[in-house]
Amino acid sequence: MPKVYSRAVTSSSEQAGQTQSSRAVLRSYYCLCGDFVLVLQGKLDRLPKRKTDGAYIIRSKDGKDPIKQPARKFKLNATPGQRCLIKKKGTQELEIRQPFSCSRCNTTIAYQSTLPPAGDGPFLYILKGSMTELQGRLPPDAFEGEESLPPADNVNEAGAA
Repeated sequence: MPKVYSRAVTSSSEQAGQTQSSRAVLRSYYCLCGDFVLVLQGKLDRLPKRKTDGAYIIRSKDGKDPIKQPARKFKLNATPGQRCLIKKKGTQELEIRQPFSCSRCNTTIAYQSTLPPAGDGPFLYILKGSMTELQGRLPPDAFEGEESLPPADNVNEAGAA
């Protein structure tokens, strides 16, 4: 009598339709020093930007209409720093900021307007150019807005003296 190994139907993942979880891709981001700092649902460069400083806005709490303004899933791996007051440009308005820094190099990478932990407030702001998706590579906006140094003449002569 022959042996029957299986009566199951073979299928592959290529035949399956997309699920809600497969569309919500999690992405990892790294500090400029190479340390892992953020996991985010979706791409960082597709998030809205803040007008005052160009920081990316992550909605950490649902808005008034959760269908139109859903919160994003994220995990920030950073240490909270010393809270500070920032004067908004062109006004007398003050803003409280709770910065978050890379635990390896102590570079400020994000901030929020409420006390820690990260994501406790309605928004978390990721500073422009503070992290990259490719470990060990600078993001294109890392030095955006910075003035370049004028070309140095006689660099070799100064170093040889």
